[in-house]
Amino acid sequence: MKTSTIKPVLQQLSVLAFLLITVFFCACEKDQHVKPVPGKFEVNHDFPTLVPAAGATYTLTIDATTNAWWIETAADASWVNVARKYGSAKVTQQIKVAANATGAAREMTIKINATNQESTSIIVKQAK
Repeated sequence: MKTSTIKPVLQQLSVLAFLLITVFFCACEKDQHVKPVPGKFEVNHDFPTLVPAAGATYTLTIDATTNAWWIETAADASWVNVARKYGSAKVTQQIKVAANATGAAREMTIKINATNQESTSIIVKQAK
């Protein structure tokens, strides 16, 4: 092969390589990550202002759509039974308040937290 025919082929390959590299770098753009937006967080319950001394069962509904949620109660509040203390999405559960045989009124707070949301608190007061 003559040198005169190799030179145009190399020039064409150089141009082709340049175009391929240009297309490659133009096609690569920074990832545009979209941050997830927390969904709604609603807490509904049917606790009265004052739970009777005999105790009762109440309904707690947590609607956290895409968020994780968890419930905090005081360690010494064994008289309030929260069966499920964490989860995600929408959950309805029963909360049982035991009978009060202490002879004194009592009070505790159920705190419901959700990822990236403000917490909601329910104050449970029970008659003596």
